[in-house]
Formats: sequence, C-alpha cells, structure tokens
Amino acid sequence: MIYKLQPTRVYRSYYGGMNLDTIQNVNPPENSRFPEDWLASVTTAFNPGRNVPYEGLSKTTDGIFLKDIIEENKEEMIGEHESMSILFKLLDAAERLAIQVHPTIEFAKKHFNSNYGKTECWYMLNDGGEVYLGFKEGITKEYWKSLFDSQDIEKMLGCMHKFEVKKGDFIFVEGGVPHAIGKGCFLAELQEPTDLMVIPEKVTPSGIELPEQKLHGGLGFEKMFDCFVYDGKSKPETKEKYFITPKAIDENASVLVDSTITDKFRLFKIECKQNATFKTDSYAIAVVTDGSASINGTEMKIGDRVFISEKENILNIEGNGQVLVCMP
Repeated sequence: MIYKLQPTRVYRSYYGGMNLDTIQNVNPPENSRFPEDWLASVTTAFNPGRNVPYEGLSKTTDGIFLKDIIEENKEEMIGEHESMSILFKLLDAAERLAIQVHPTIEFAKKHFNSNYGKTECWYMLNDGGEVYLGFKEGITKEYWKSLFDSQDIEKMLGCMHKFEVKKGDFIFVEGGVPHAIGKGCFLAELQEPTDLMVIPEKVTPSGIELPEQKLHGGLGFEKMFDCFVYDGKSKPETKEKYFITPKAIDENASVLVDSTITDKFRLFKIECKQNATFKTDSYAIAVVTDGSASINGTEMKIGDRVFISEKENILNIEGNGQVLVCMP
C-alpha cells in the first residue's frame, strides 16, 4: 500500500518556511516559526511550553494519523520492525539555527530513556547558505562550558568548522557532533526518530529566548555537556568524513547513505526522466524534490510525499522529476 500524506508543519525556535509555503501553494508565502515539514512522521515534536496535542504527527490525505494506521496494521505496514526508526523532514532556514547537538544511541538509552539517538543527514535542495559542523582540534568540555557560561556565541561558532554548501551536497552528522545549519539553507533531513537535542545558545539569532528545558533537554546544565563528543578534527578531516559523494546504482538511481556509513537509515536519489523502477526491501518514505512524478500510480508534485508499506516492493516511477526515497 502507498499512503499519500498531508504536510506536517512543525513549530520551531527559528524562522523560515517560505520555500515550504511556495511549494505548498500558500499565498503569499512567508517566513514563520513553522520552518519544518515532517514528511511521514510518527514522532511528536518537543516544544516545551507549547501544548499542542499530536504536533509532529503526520496524517494521510484522508485525515487519519499515520501512527494509528501503523499500530492497527503493524505487520503490513512495517513488517517485523518493532517501530518506525526514521524521521524524514524538509527544513527551510531563514536564519541560522541555534548551535546544537543530538545524542548518540548509547547516551540516549542511558540519559533519555530512548532506544534512539539522533544521528542525521542533510541533502541540500538549494544553492547558497553555510553550515557549522564538528569541533576543531583541541576543544575541551571545560572550555566549551566556559563559552556557554559567558554566552560568547562568536567564539562558540569559532570552535566549529564552517562550510559553504550548494545544491546537491550531502552531509552526514553523527550523534554527539555539534552543528548549526545556516541562514538560507533549504534541505531534506533524514534522522533517527527523536526530537532530542542540547542547545548551548540561550537566545536564537533572531532574539527568541529559549526555555531552560529546551537548552538542556531535561539533562540539567551540568550533564548537558556530556552529550557532546570532544574529538576535534581538522577541517579537511571533517569534510572527508561527513561530506558524502553519491554512488550510482543505475542510470536513474544513486545511493546517498547506506550501511557502509551507518546502520541507522538509508537514503536514495532517483532522477526520473520518463520512467524508472526502484526496488525496496522495507517500508519507505518518498518525497518529490524537483519536477513531478507518479509512484505506482499516485500522482505527486514537488513537496508531495508518500509512505510506502513493507510489502510494496517495486516502485514504478513515471514523470520528469527527482525523488528521494529513504528506508531503515
């Protein structure tokens, strides 16, 4: 079965979303505090102080929560998987995101009572923008904490490597690695299915003061610094490790990330010029990121997304567009 889904716009602590408004035919398009669209989500957003039931959970075009469909038809929808282990998003930043880090699985199990951390990856959908990624050599927990205490944001940013990014760049970000997505970045993000994070920046670039719970994620101000992995690298080493070159599978498809890089998720890019066939071996999520296409007869334009159940193993894609497909 293939389920077409509605947009799932999610409230965040940064401004953006004009590109999302544009592809979703919102008129006039504008930047707001809803800069993310969660594509086939069964993950609830963590927004302390904002009591919005079910925020982050995706619905089908018929208005049914995907989470409910999966719970009622688990074997058909996700097979033998215990739960959905991926979260796929579109993210559109009109300002630099606050500096942050996400836990590794080991840290998440011990301190967040979660079976998932938040390793993630980014596929850039536009030119322009920059990202901050990974500690430089020699950064210690004591020094990093001192910058938090003084809130010296420029020095914090200076502790990380800064990279200009362009359309088609693919970046892998392990749990424990500090990072900040820059202004002007429009991207697809694939990650483990949590909203766990630590943020050492108390006020966002646009002046939004973050709740304490959002800063330390429930860990407290001492324990939060243990979430970072202090294994600084040179800029060339960081780029070599985390900027990944796609590998062609056939004339239409290429792999962006697979088991050679992580055991947490896989992401494929399909460039369909007329028709293409792609085989899946698990449940999957697909989104059109350029042009238009139909997947097994389901018509889709840019920004449209579908959840593909476990037993829908062959995807027949027709049209002229780019499709991203992710699987666990």
